[in-house]
Amino acid sequence: MINELPLGTRLPSRTSLCKRLDTNRRTLDKAINELCEVGVLYSIKGSGTFVNSLMKETEHRIENWGLILPNLEMPVFANIAVSVERYTSSRKIHLILCNSCEDLDKQEGYIRRLIKSPVSGIIVIPVINERTAARTNTYIKLLEDKMPVVFCCRTFTGCNWPVVMINNFYGGYIATKHLIKQGYQNIAFIAIHDHNEGRVTEERCQGYISALMEANIPINYQWIIFENKSEDNEITYARIRELLAKRDCGEMCEGAIDAVFGVNDETCRIIYQIISDCGLKVSDSVGVIGFDNVDYCGKMIPPLSSLTYDGKDIGFMASEILWGISHGECLRQDYKYYFCQPRLILRKSCLGPIVVGQG
Repeated sequence: MINELPLGTRLPSRTSLCKRLDTNRRTLDKAINELCEVGVLYSIKGSGTFVNSLMKETEHRIENWGLILPNLEMPVFANIAVSVERYTSSRKIHLILCNSCEDLDKQEGYIRRLIKSPVSGIIVIPVINERTAARTNTYIKLLEDKMPVVFCCRTFTGCNWPVVMINNFYGGYIATKHLIKQGYQNIAFIAIHDHNEGRVTEERCQGYISALMEANIPINYQWIIFENKSEDNEITYARIRELLAKRDCGEMCEGAIDAVFGVNDETCRIIYQIISDCGLKVSDSVGVIGFDNVDYCGKMIPPLSSLTYDGKDIGFMASEILWGISHGECLRQDYKYYFCQPRLILRKSCLGPIVVGQG
């Protein structure tokens, strides 16, 4: 807005500015103070705040980025925020941090505010739910404004921006390969929660299938379970319990599984409970490995093996890409995905099966 005002123009009242910019008085006062510090504005006590004659010389110093995360309490997202902040600080960029709390309406509100701010680029981990496909107007607005945007961790149908993703295929592959190496042969793939329209589930499942094929282990499609809606949990519980219950005093029966690759650690917590309800033991009877390595993995009994990835790597890569796009250093690419590699954190949930009568 300031860029459109003649030099020496007095700014409107703080009340009208708050309404126009869709913000609160505290945020506005902070912004005006920062602009006064760098010489874009100046204030005269009793008269108001004015556009400085030095503005055209100093405006290039000010650059703002927006960062929208779905849940700041999750370690991986917090690490992304730390990494982006360090990058922007090194470039003397102001960072505006927004927490959508997995709320699509809240996310859209933040995007509208960031466009008004204005910012020169946005990094976002989008909210993905059943309403996402029908709520694309905000994203269309970003395209119309030619706003540089980089997505992280999640994407959706029709996304036309660069996306920094976890190599989910590779993660599924190395997780399943480890279970095979430990002596498990009847390995199920179970997905109960996926915040990414099933895309993450499909990629990790493809890695799981590839590892089985490489080991010449027949693929039993009855052991691949996708249930991504919370209302299906009871049905899912029954399906998984049916697979695990096909044992007699711990011995394998036809159609029984001896290991599970869970699409995420949230799924594995449910699997742990079902294993216990069946009178079986994790690792000895059924090996389990998860994905995400959240805080509670090490506190589970036994501690859960899981795949981890560094949110700081994701944040740095996303920042580098956004810098390139917003400064004309990144040419258009036909392939929009960038990948960070996961790695295994091994604990005691898949040490190898114990067969009754042996050992």
